[in-house]
Amino acid sequence: MANGTRIRDWATVDYYALLGVAPNADADAVTRAYREQAKRSHPDATSEEAAAQRFSDIAAAYAVLGDPRQRREYDRVRSERAVGVARDGTLVGVPGPPPRKKARKPWSRRRSITVFVVGLLCAVLGIGASFLTWSMHEHDAHQRARFVPVTAERTAGAGMVTFVTRNGAHMIVPEPRQHGDPNGAGTTVNIRYDPANPEHVIVDSGTMGRDITFAIVSLKLFIGGLFLAGISWKRLRAANATPTTATTGVR
Repeated sequence: MANGTRIRDWATVDYYALLGVAPNADADAVTRAYREQAKRSHPDATSEEAAAQRFSDIAAAYAVLGDPRQRREYDRVRSERAVGVARDGTLVGVPGPPPRKKARKPWSRRRSITVFVVGLLCAVLGIGASFLTWSMHEHDAHQRARFVPVTAERTAGAGMVTFVTRNGAHMIVPEPRQHGDPNGAGTTVNIRYDPANPEHVIVDSGTMGRDITFAIVSLKLFIGGLFLAGISWKRLRAANATPTTATTGVR
């Protein structure tokens, strides 16, 4: 009868909470917790009326948790009693069914074709942007190779620069706009001039930053377009494979 009473108590009393330890605490931690609780709750150490009852509960908890065999049995009973039936008849401790995933609505043929065309256009734009980037790079490289580098002096507040050509001619021209990577600010600026027309000058700076940016944009357009086209093509095939229900009238 004592065993039945003990098992019934195991299902309703949390011995781990009484000792202040976690359910996965080892034997040493259980023993240390019991000794600390016993010191504070011993009837000789406190005058509280509930001390005796608390000391008795702590001793009962340690009698179970301090014995490896009884602790395993206690854990088994608690795990079995963790699922019960409430007064209203509902299950307690039983997880509900997982939420249903919302059914994905199939694409229509019109939507699939539209997305497919948009994907192809993006891929074509990516190819065109890559050719444009390459042509700009080649043009700038050819121009830089043909033009002569020189250091020009900035004219304060006038937006003009002065420099001397290889032939000794002194030129005063508008400061060229910066394209690509900036070459800094100061009293001088590095430029390149056209030997056939020294008034035609460009900034002597690289265009690597611009070229890399354009190349990344081109690659994103091309890959994104192919991805859209591939997805829409699969959806279009699925839409064509789905049988349609025809409505017939009775004459």
